[in-house]
Amino acid sequence: MIRLRKSLISRHLQGRGSRKMSNAKDQITPGQLIFLITQTQIGVGLLGLASRVHNTAKGDAWISVLLAGMLAQLFIFIIWCLNKRFPSLTLFDYLPKLLGKAIGKLIQVLYAVYFILVSSFIVIQFSSTVRDWVLFDTPRWIVMGIMIGVSYYLARESLRTIARFFALVFFCNIAVIIIAAFAYLHVNFLYVLPVGQAGIWNIAKGAHEAMTSFSGYEMLLICYPFVEGGSTMKLKAATAANIFTTLMYTFAIFTSLIVFSPPELELLPQPLLYMVKALSFSVVERPDLYFLSLWVVVASTSTIGYLFMASRGGANLFQARSTHRKAVPYVAVLVFVIALIFQAPNMIGPLSKFLAIANYVFVFGIPVVLFMISVLFKEKEARGSIG
Repeated sequence: MIRLRKSLISRHLQGRGSRKMSNAKDQITPGQLIFLITQTQIGVGLLGLASRVHNTAKGDAWISVLLAGMLAQLFIFIIWCLNKRFPSLTLFDYLPKLLGKAIGKLIQVLYAVYFILVSSFIVIQFSSTVRDWVLFDTPRWIVMGIMIGVSYYLARESLRTIARFFALVFFCNIAVIIIAAFAYLHVNFLYVLPVGQAGIWNIAKGAHEAMTSFSGYEMLLICYPFVEGGSTMKLKAATAANIFTTLMYTFAIFTSLIVFSPPELELLPQPLLYMVKALSFSVVERPDLYFLSLWVVVASTSTIGYLFMASRGGANLFQARSTHRKAVPYVAVLVFVIALIFQAPNMIGPLSKFLAIANYVFVFGIPVVLFMISVLFKEKEARGSIG
């Protein structure tokens, strides 16, 4: 009996020790949080954003993007207020505490499904773009498999490892900006005049079109307790990430607006790629392929971020919070299967519209409700360990 008790105590201590070790590996700095959120935000949507927003807001598309960035900042603030009440817990940890075990588990499942669907949509867009520009005859499932394989390899690592990789990839964004800046040798600023031509309503609708491209800041719901420093530092880091994303999107759209005439923009699905393709360098042929190579690396980080969040949710459902890597293979397979199912052109549109609505629900609606419940019922973490 004594031996049995010693054995149970030993196992319990080993479990606590492994969880602490796992939490230590997941610890990141506020600076790494900036890269983590930025790279999860900037992904596939960068290439086609100008075309989608221009269809609604016309020459004021750049204003719509700025408005979308401000709205995203509001959502970040709400998420921060919620996390501040549970500083050492992730979303999946405090959901059952606020909503009860049954409803909490249901919302956990819905969040995991949402992250999986977003990952699948990113993979679908990625494979479509790569096939249209480079791998014309390659089956789409092979391109999807490569993307998911690379993302799987990194998503199974610790949060700190992912953040370090994102920090390296961040400089690809700077290279993308530099390449696109060469287009200013041939621009016409009259294309964006007069400012406000689309009207307030169309500018607002354009902001709605841009909101899905800002998705990624919900990473704060998962990684908040693993970020070192106080709550104010975490808010500043998330804000800095969103400001960079907003400025980069605004630069990309404004550049597209002054390079192409309005009729041309209506015909181009990826204005940035066509813009870079038109550039001519004495020592570089087909600059669009170099641009696309950088974009592929940037786009992969968005998939990695959502795979990580989905795996965290799946592992938490099975009481394996410190071993999310065990859930990554199952999540990756689900993402691949869903991407194969929804790759048909007539199915991509409905999926995109569904995710646009779901984005507001999961990054704004549910966090607001949770925050209100925690305030009204005075639910707040007094003492706890990192989830």
